[in-house]
Amino acid sequence: MYGHERTLVNEMKGRPFVLLGVNSDKEKSRAKDAVKDNNLNWRSWWDKSTQGDISSSFQIRGWPTIFLIDHEGVIQAKNLRGSQLDTAIEQLVARAEGDGAEGGPFISEWRTFEDSNGKFQVEARLVGMEDGNVILLRKSDQVEINVPLSRLSKRDQSFSRTEIKRLNAMNRL
Repeated sequence: MYGHERTLVNEMKGRPFVLLGVNSDKEKSRAKDAVKDNNLNWRSWWDKSTQGDISSSFQIRGWPTIFLIDHEGVIQAKNLRGSQLDTAIEQLVARAEGDGAEGGPFISEWRTFEDSNGKFQVEARLVGMEDGNVILLRKSDQVEINVPLSRLSKRDQSFSRTEIKRLNAMNRL
């Protein structure tokens, strides 16, 4: 049942493509079992029921429902199947690549990080955290810098701790 999706994820590795799944089983344990038993190689969320937050927000009325969302977050197509789906995915990925989008690990959005004294600021993306340091990709020159978490403002320390959990979850595949 999931062979095509697994193949697609493998073929698109390193390109600006992500497959996300939403499971509407009533029990979380069943959703987890589905991921494990079917060797799903993509991120899958549990929505608690067919009336869950995700299903309701996207007005899902039948399963499976497929949305193609471009690299700018705009829904481009719904419920394509077979070769039409494959063609549309290839076109969207090529367009994303043409616009400079890259595949690879998830990193945070650009933001201004500030030190605890308010004297130093840097516009950067959070890339990771290691040994008490945050790893930031500086926007001005695309250089990675290591900054002790304790030297950041309280607001940026809190953001970094929360964001690194989200990034780790997204990048676990």
